[in-house]
Parts: sequence; structure tokens; C-alpha cells
Amino acid sequence: MKYKLVIVLLLVYCGTLSAVDSRRGFAIVIDSLSYHQAKTEVESYAESVEADGFKTYLVIDRWHHPDSIKQELKRLYSLKKNPIEGAVFVGDIPIVMVRDAQHLTSAFKMNQKRDWQQSSIASDRFYDDFGLTFNFLKQDSVKPLFFYYSLRADSKQALHSDIYTARIKPLEKGKTDKYTQLRNYLKKVVEIKSQEKGNKIDNLTVARGHGYNSESRVAWSGEQLALREQFPMLFNTGSFVKFMDFDLYWPMKPYWLNEILRPDLDIMLFHHHGSNDLQYINGYKEGSDVNTSIENIKIYLRSKIASAVEKGKTKEEAVESYVKSLGVPRSWCEEAFDPELIAKDSIMNASLDINVKDLLGISPNARFVMFDACYNGSFYEDEYIAGAYLFNDGKTIVTQGNTVNSIQDKWPDEFLGLLDHGLRIGQWGKYTHFLETHILGDPTFRFASKNTDGSDINRALTVHRHDMKFWKKALSDNSVDIQAIALRMLYENDYPDISGLLRKTYFESGSMIVRLESLILLSQLNNDDFVEVLAAATSDSYELTKRYAFDFIAKNGSEKLLPSVARAILNDNTSKRIVFKISSGFRMMNLDKLEAELLKQAKDLPLYSKDMLDNTLKSIRSTNESKKKDFSSILDKSVKAKSRALEISRFRNEPASDDAEILLAVLADSTYEPELRLSAAEALGWYNYSYRISFITERLDQLLRLETDQIVLNEIKKTINRLLTK
Repeated sequence: MKYKLVIVLLLVYCGTLSAVDSRRGFAIVIDSLSYHQAKTEVESYAESVEADGFKTYLVIDRWHHPDSIKQELKRLYSLKKNPIEGAVFVGDIPIVMVRDAQHLTSAFKMNQKRDWQQSSIASDRFYDDFGLTFNFLKQDSVKPLFFYYSLRADSKQALHSDIYTARIKPLEKGKTDKYTQLRNYLKKVVEIKSQEKGNKIDNLTVARGHGYNSESRVAWSGEQLALREQFPMLFNTGSFVKFMDFDLYWPMKPYWLNEILRPDLDIMLFHHHGSNDLQYINGYKEGSDVNTSIENIKIYLRSKIASAVEKGKTKEEAVESYVKSLGVPRSWCEEAFDPELIAKDSIMNASLDINVKDLLGISPNARFVMFDACYNGSFYEDEYIAGAYLFNDGKTIVTQGNTVNSIQDKWPDEFLGLLDHGLRIGQWGKYTHFLETHILGDPTFRFASKNTDGSDINRALTVHRHDMKFWKKALSDNSVDIQAIALRMLYENDYPDISGLLRKTYFESGSMIVRLESLILLSQLNNDDFVEVLAAATSDSYELTKRYAFDFIAKNGSEKLLPSVARAILNDNTSKRIVFKISSGFRMMNLDKLEAELLKQAKDLPLYSKDMLDNTLKSIRSTNESKKKDFSSILDKSVKAKSRALEISRFRNEPASDDAEILLAVLADSTYEPELRLSAAEALGWYNYSYRISFITERLDQLLRLETDQIVLNEIKKTINRLLTK
């Protein structure tokens, strides 16, 4: 579909030029109505940004179309004098809903046949990553602020933002109308940034909700050790660090809310599950005593039976179903219809999680809040958690959240220690985000630097961005996060023998942070150095590094790594999340060889109990049998296409290297349904860590020359591009 653009942009330059003006630029992009409603506050905000060393550009969007805004941002970025390093979108700026780019998210994989609002990803990577190119599809007829775009096959297929961006998007359902929210928020930003110029990070709290990372104590303690590396001065006398696990009290909600209210809290890191309007904290009350166990079962039954009745079952049918299936007393089930208990359950459920209404009733004070959760950053919704912290009384200035679901096994604290060096939140977000990750609020916000040598990390990441000599020297800095970002910058600038440097750094560094960064960068190279470091990383002292290692090992598929997997099964089986990552990767491994290796290593190993080994072997054999059956069904044309399509789609999460031929066979056979061939072509794009990546790309190149279906051809091109993109 073609779309003729007729866009008018009014560009207002703020500030006074000096004879030698080396300032970086910053763009404030705002819709005309929001600007009219908050002109004074917007200009005061622009002045506060300039006071921190920027030249600001005020861009007023008159016609609301993403392409025009992106074009203007690219122009401002390419200026020889005062080029922008970032931008903020204020008010009702068009929201790009991205399609055909799920590989750029951390976890989102939804069938795009579903409703477009649900199956698309709201993402400002459209605006800040100039290497991504899209085809415009349509504007939403119900929500005209939504514009749908498809990622092109010839686009770059990896994220590498040129500028940082953020949203200042008031709640449609807030305490006041959205323009009052906007005015009040901008006033707050100007006031706090002026009053707290010297505010250094000396108060940090981390909170973990139920179900996060399998509730692994090992994972939880690993993050605490890592933060000690990243913020060494924060753990000295005069500072305050707190770790709040969900099960310290029940319910934990009032303690979290009380923590949020602390007037001196600098950073709040949340790890939990979530939705656009909820932070999930607790489940049912935990306890091994009989009364607690019985009460939890009753609560469960009341909830399930009430739900069954709502879906059409009669009360008797619902009760009888659970009496028979669970063998519980009928009297427990019949409590589902007791008005007093229904009211009691409602109150109890409300006490478990934080909702938008709770937040609008208090004044959050943490200056920066990170939501390592699904959907908390859904600024396209009428109300969203991250916005409830911002458009409120209190001192919260900036947040980070996700617009769709987010994977748990990621590194949410990557480069976080750079905030101690005065890094702007926007710059931090630029190096840590996925397609769904967004900064909400003022991205220029930063804490005062604790550096005593006068160095400026913000200038380093802009002026010295391509200076390899500068970053090579930075490798010897005392800060582990400075070392880590130096490795990232050398990698991005194609430093000669970057692979050798990363391998050497992994084996010689005493920092868990630096080692993990080395592993992650090596994964992008996917070579012999990567495989060697992977084998060592399975016994790293940092639990998160081990989690990454086992995820990479499964997706790599090399049998050279199976001894490391077997060793971990036998020696690291008390770490819940490690056990989960290993078992989750079984379908991608050669299980016959893994079983043989496991038995070989266990032979001379004194085991207190063989139950664990026997259960693991049982799981391996069951998975192996299931895998072979499922894979064979894909090539069986007598099986329904819907079932085969489902099995093919599983390869996106489980790209089994030794079984790539199955997908290639479907793709090569023109007698298969076009939808199946398209799915196979897409699934092969998830083989970017495979030890067989060269073989796969060579076969795809051959198929590319033979393909006649234009839609399938386009997907093959995209997959090749995905596998070869740095």
C-alpha cells in the first residue's frame, strides 16, 4: 500500500550560539496541541536541558506521521554542528507498531494472524535505529495514533540505535487530564534537576516478585554480588542498599509501596512479572502447615469454580468436576458461592499486587525505576505502570519498561554501574534495549558522577564513539562497567582480532561483569573462540553467565559442548534456573550422545543419591522420543498442515542444529503448503548461534536462486540477512 506524505514540521532552535559551540544536540518532539497546552513548561524543560550542556531542537509535528519525524531526526543527527545524540517524544507522537520483526525482541512470538494491535510491537526503534528500514502498512482506524510497519527483508536485522529516545506520554486515565499531567511532570523535572545537581547514587533498592527466575536463591544472590562489582562505593559506609524478596513478608505489597515512598531513594530495580496495569508481587501465602495448605487449596477451588461458571458451566457441573478430578471435599468447592468468602478473596487478591490506582494514591520518589517485567512500559495503553510512577507527585523522573512480554533470562543490569559515572539514562538504555524496551520520562537525566579524574562518560560515548585507541586504553580502567563498555565499543568498531581479545579477556579477567560481556560479544561472532569460552562459562562463578552459557550451548548444538552439559547436570543441580535452562535446551541437543556422556561421567562419580541422575535420564529419553516423533510428523504430508505448522514454529524457540535439514527440506519442496514453507524460512532465521550457520546460509543461497514464490523468496532473503547481520 502506498501512502503519500504531506507533512509540515516546524523547527524551532533554542539557545544562543557561541563562537565555538561543541555541544551535542537533543531533540524535543511534541505534537502541536500538547505544545499549545504546555508551551511554558516545555520551554522551561528545554532550558534545563541546555543548562546541562545541550543545544536543544524543538520539533513540533503538525501532521503526525512517523516517516516525517524519522526523516527530521536523521537530518538533525547528520548535522556537522551540534548533531543530536538523543530525542524525547512528548505527548501524542505517532506510535509505530512493528510487524515481522519478532527476532528483535527478547521473547515476543505471537501469530501475526491475530488482531494487529495485539500481534504488533509498539517500538521507538523505528525512530532511533536508522539502519532499520520498513514498509508502511496502514494507520489504525480505531486508534489513529497507531501506524503499522513491516520490517523489510533488505533491512539490517539487528538493533544498533544511532540515537537514544524516550517517551513522555501522560496517562489517558490519570489523576488529572493529560495536559495537566504533562505540565506538572515537566515542572517536576526542571525543579528536581536544578535542586539535585550534585545528587550521587547512594540509595538503591532491588525487589523480586514471585515466580521470577524460578525463585532461585542462587540467581538472586548472584545479582547481589554483581551489583557489588558495579557499584563498589555504594556498599561503603554512608550509602544504603536493600534487597527485598517477595517472601520476606506476606503480603509484600505495603513494604514495596513504603520503599517507593522513601524521599532519598535514587534507584529502584524491580524484577517480577507484570502487565500494563499490574506489578505481580505475591502468590498465595506460602507455608507447610496444614491450615495454610488447606486454605490455599480452598482459595484455588473458589477461583477456578467461579471461573468455570462464568464460562457457562452450571454450579453443579463445576463443583462435581473438581470434586472428582482432585478428590477434595464437596464442602470446599461449594464455598465458591459464599458471598462473604467472595468478598474476602477479592480483598486478598487486591493485596497481592501493585496496580495503577495504588500508585496514583501515593507519591513515588525513586528518581529512576527499572521494570524488568512484561508490559509495564506499555505507553500505548490508556494506563501503564511506568507512567503511573512518572505522572504523579513525588520525585520519580525516569523509568524503563517493556511494551510487550520480556524474557526473564536476560541481563537487566548490564552497564548499570555507568550511572555511577554520570551516564545519562537515555545513553544507558541505548546499549541495553530490545525492540520492546523503552525509556519513559526525561532521557537526559543523570546522577552526579563519582569520578574524581574529570572524565565524562557521556562525551566518551558520543565524541569518542569511534575512537578505538580511546577504548583500548579504557580496558585498564578500575570500573568493571567501563571495561565492559570498552569491549562493546571495540566490537562495534570492528577492532582487529576482537575475537582474540574477548577470549583473552574472558580467561584473564577477575570480574564477573567483564567476563559476561566478553561471552555475549563472542556469541555474536559464533566461532571457535566462542565455543571454547562457552565450555568454560558453564562453571563460571556468576550464575547469570552460566545461564547464558547453557542457552547458547543448546542453540549452538555442537557436540563438543556436551561434556560441559553433562558435568553441570551432575555437579550444578541445586541451582533451579540452571537446571531449567539445561532441560529447556534438551530438544536442541544430540540426546543420544548426551546420554552416553552423562553415563560416562557418572560411572566413577560417588553419588549420594541416584534419583537425580535417573530422573534426568528419564527426561532425556522421553524428550528424545518425543522430539523424533514430532520432527518426523513435519515431513509427513498425511498430517494436518496446522499440526505441522505448529511443530515448525517451535524451531523459533528451539533451533535444533542437527535437525536444520527438516526445515530446509520443507523449504525446498514446492509441493508443501506455502504457509509451511514460509514458516520454515522464518524459523531458520533463529539459527544465528548454530555451529552449522555456514551450512545453513549456503543452502539458503542455493534455494534463493531457485525460488519462484515471491513471498517465500522475500522471507529467505530476510533469514539470510538475519544470519549474516552483525
